[in-house]
Amino acid sequence: MALMIAIGNLGGAVGTNIYLAHEAPYYWTGYGVSLGVVALSLVTAMFMRWKLKRINRAREAMSTEVINRRYTEQDLASMGDDSPLFRYIT
Repeated sequence: MALMIAIGNLGGAVGTNIYLAHEAPYYWTGYGVSLGVVALSLVTAMFMRWKLKRINRAREAMSTEVINRRYTEQDLASMGDDSPLFRYIT
């Protein structure tokens, strides 16, 4: 959480250095960097969705009988989102 806040706070420092006064009023560098960050965020979100769907498919392939034979109730409860019974919402 602290890392996310620290990275978010860097936005002000980055913003003042990518929107250059001599490029006014078009600010090609600033808008280009902003567009690149948005594109990277979109690709990252699509990758994350693909990865989570893949994990869900692998977990759905395991039958409940196999899971119950392999793990105890206490094991499953302590595994959190690593539990084969856990499904990500995609």
